[in-house]
Amino acid sequence: MAGLLLALSLFNLGFEAGGGIAWENPLGQDIEGFTPVFSWGAELGIRDVLPGIGFDLGMRRFGVEHTVEDDSASRLLRWEGWFFDGIAVFESWPFLEGPLGVRFRAGASYVPWRMLADGALIPAIPKDTLADTLYMEANDWGIVLGGSVMFKPMKFLILEIGINHRHVFSMNTDDYGKDDRDERFMEVYVGARFRF
Repeated sequence: MAGLLLALSLFNLGFEAGGGIAWENPLGQDIEGFTPVFSWGAELGIRDVLPGIGFDLGMRRFGVEHTVEDDSASRLLRWEGWFFDGIAVFESWPFLEGPLGVRFRAGASYVPWRMLADGALIPAIPKDTLADTLYMEANDWGIVLGGSVMFKPMKFLILEIGINHRHVFSMNTDDYGKDDRDERFMEVYVGARFRF
């Protein structure tokens, strides 16, 4: 343990923890017409592994909704899930002094999701009539690219506003057919982080 603390002090590593809210605008064809819903998330990060370079591990809850009108009835469709992110981060502060900074990020996401109709899982019609019923839920992978503007009002507090582009790969064409497409989101978020 003492060796780890010595190594951290030699390399001047910093740690961050924080969270925020996001507005997820759906851009994919399968969720076209869905309405964004505010989501929330949290992150832990290591800073200055190399000057200005660090890593974040984070999770974010997401959901988008769409009301479908059928004759005299209506039902609420909701596509929801989690983004579990592993992201490499570059920030400008080691190179530029001042309370304002920029941060760029690129990484991968693990995305468990499900599709609900009025709160219940939607069954998918299997091609094989002898197969068990499938439901609209799966685990996919995706990528995230983005950037943000940061403001440091105090040494340990960072306020941030940014934008991410998320691309979720459709990996379930065997279950949901070849028409199942990748999904995309434009994510605008506001958050706060504490740096130690």
